[in-house]
Amino acid sequence: MKLRKITCAAMAAVMAAATLAGCSGGNTTDTTTTAAGSTAGTEAEGTAAESGSGEKVTIEYWHTNSETRGGAAVQSIVDAFNAANPDIEVITRYNDGYDGLMQNLQADVAAGKTPDIVQVSYSNIEYFPNNFAYVAPDELMKDYSDTPDFVTDNFAENIISLGSDNQGNLVGFPYAVSNPILYYNKDIFEEAGLTEAPETWEELREAAMTIKEKTGKNAFHLQENDTWALQALLECNGGKMLTWTDGVPTCTLADPKNEEAFQFYADMTLVDGTSIHISTDEAIQAFNAGELGMLASSCANLSGIEDSAQFEIGTAPFPVFEGEKRAVPAGGCVLAVMSQDDAKKEACAKFIQYLYEDDNIVEWIAGTGYVAPTISSNECQGMKDLLASDPLMEAAASQVGDIVPWAAYPGDSGLQAQQYISDARDQILGGEDVNTALTEAQDRINALFD
Repeated sequence: MKLRKITCAAMAAVMAAATLAGCSGGNTTDTTTTAAGSTAGTEAEGTAAESGSGEKVTIEYWHTNSETRGGAAVQSIVDAFNAANPDIEVITRYNDGYDGLMQNLQADVAAGKTPDIVQVSYSNIEYFPNNFAYVAPDELMKDYSDTPDFVTDNFAENIISLGSDNQGNLVGFPYAVSNPILYYNKDIFEEAGLTEAPETWEELREAAMTIKEKTGKNAFHLQENDTWALQALLECNGGKMLTWTDGVPTCTLADPKNEEAFQFYADMTLVDGTSIHISTDEAIQAFNAGELGMLASSCANLSGIEDSAQFEIGTAPFPVFEGEKRAVPAGGCVLAVMSQDDAKKEACAKFIQYLYEDDNIVEWIAGTGYVAPTISSNECQGMKDLLASDPLMEAAASQVGDIVPWAAYPGDSGLQAQQYISDARDQILGGEDVNTALTEAQDRINALFD
């Protein structure tokens, strides 16, 4: 079994030695080359012997699904797997968000502890393989399952690309796949005399002005708790945040197409007064309370909104600028396998196969509002029945063919790059010149790549 050789880079100096030594985290035969070029041994040397003794194999699964975002579905599927497989026990650990999971993972690996399966967001698809040891999905299934072609048999090419780094290496199994959609309050629309959801940003701006003038309520919010929905706004105008050329990244945030879309967004906020610049948690609360007409946010929020809103909800595809093609980045995550004990790898392969069975994907989608990641689950009767029972899910499902990768910044630059973009957005929505803010952020991000 070949384990990817990775470098643990750019962690805090006081943690570096422990982190590099802990990256291997498995049995005594798999090793990891450190940044200094030395070979680090692995922790838990007795794991292989213990797992070969006929005792139950325990694997730890880290996820980010809270009770309102699929947590119940995660536990239900895990409980059913454990009941059906008495020789394996999957233990779950909840982490508060994808970046929180990465921080917890850094700390545990530095302490010599390694979980077996972790949810890695698409935005961390460059950061994760440069800092942690993992088992490539195709290698795992070839060596530890009876389905060596599991990846190519189950995933469309555009879904495979979500979990691949800039070199085309698949880091994990694409699992959670969300995309941004438009939620709207049908009661507010009726009060404002609106009958149809806007299809373009130009139509949305007009609808927002109508809502403001006729109802006095807040009209619109674009998700702001990350740069994901912002990327959708820009790409639906033909722009890109990040461009790769022969393996070399360039931040293109100040591209004219991006500047045009950003100016449109800023004008809705500063000129029209129809787009509210608050936290997305606050915006969801306002929407659920009937005080916000439209919300452009993740389809993963659908279940929670349906449970909370006391009015008729509408959903529609994410708006596109006139004359442009819709391109929506996939939110969500891959399942990355970090086990390095053979028995644990085999258990992980079995659990992953179970997660992707059509019935379990349907349960996962029903509990989260995500879209189905596999070819067969998209076409199965259970999924057809689910979409028929909840038409609000159709908006996200209809955009599967429009999905593009979430911009993933190379190496250790990801979190800082996203912060620079968020800062630029806040500056622009605070009144700063669009070109000035975007150019400054772009230059800072490109400097990170150097």
